[in-house]
Amino acid sequence: MLEIHIRDGRTGEHHKKIRFEDIEKYHCGQYLMAIAVAFRILQAGIQELCGDQAPLRKDITIMSGHGGPGFRDAIEYVTRATTHGTLTVDVNYPVAQYDPHRAQSYTFVITISGGDSVEVSLNDGFLPLEFYDLLEKGRAGTRTENDELRLDQLKKELCERALAMSTEELLTIKRLSSVI
Repeated sequence: MLEIHIRDGRTGEHHKKIRFEDIEKYHCGQYLMAIAVAFRILQAGIQELCGDQAPLRKDITIMSGHGGPGFRDAIEYVTRATTHGTLTVDVNYPVAQYDPHRAQSYTFVITISGGDSVEVSLNDGFLPLEFYDLLEKGRAGTRTENDELRLDQLKKELCERALAMSTEELLTIKRLSSVI
């Protein structure tokens, strides 16, 4: 089962098991691919940094290369990084820049206070060119109703795929030697 374990509270007394379905309930449902990918990135990064130990939410800092609402919702639900002021967005982060239409990194750098950092990136090829082209049409105001329907279908398919793939197929995980 895909879960992220987090501790919360003044002394970490509250242990929380967060599943994708929890984030999906919190989220508006429009950006399913993003919340699925963000969930998997957070899960992999926290596992890499903490092993079987659940970190304190307040000790997690995130740099996201993607500022979209699905990514932000997943980050906030799992870590409360927006609430705690520990989320930064850098769309120019030089890793996993796959969108041919604009700067946008599909990478998170996750840091645990007093510990190491890990860079977790979506693997190239997961998102098809059609996905980026449909997003660009939306920004240009030229997306048709058929395009909207196709984008919705594509987001749902990519969400299901992201949740079904192995971590190695979906993501690249790199330990960083110094805290960012």
